Amino acid sequence: MPVTIRAPRPGDGTGMARVWLSAAAYYTGLDAQHFQIPPPDGVAESFEAGFSTSVEDELMLVAELDGQVAGWLTARVEHPAAGAARQLAREPGWTRLHVDALLVDQAMWHQGAGTALLTAAEEWGRDRGAEVVRLDTYADSPVSVPFYELHMGYRRRAIVFQKPL
Repeated sequence: MPVTIRAPRPGDGTGMARVWLSAAAYYTGLDAQHFQIPPPDGVAESFEAGFSTSVEDELMLVAELDGQVAGWLTARVEHPAAGAARQLAREPGWTRLHVDALLVDQAMWHQGAGTALLTAAEEWGRDRGAEVVRLDTYADSPVSVPFYELHMGYRRRAIVFQKPL
């Protein structure tokens, strides 16, 4: 069955919450010190409440597979920063697509939902003048890191260090 990419619509909150909790279980299984499984109460309603808000340069997409929400993505276009010419790095002077979240229900992995969501977001960003796409993921994920690097052609660009105090 092909994956359908579309804007979220009323009633999708339940499926989006299922995907959110699936991702929480996955990441908590990898690193319970940094991730948690949130209580499910109100999660679907919080997604539903966000559907009525449409902001220019922000994107929310749902991947539908076999009539149910398989995954979802949020992204936004960031325009060149004021004073970018005085920055050391060139990137603040570029129009950038930033993917804030890309989640797929574990039960539906490897069926094309993540690829379809990210490809649609890249096209959306390109249409709005984005020169580069940025996202982050958990460095120790044996699923997301190969997905981005090997399957989607992304390269590591930065390293974030952390130390407990």
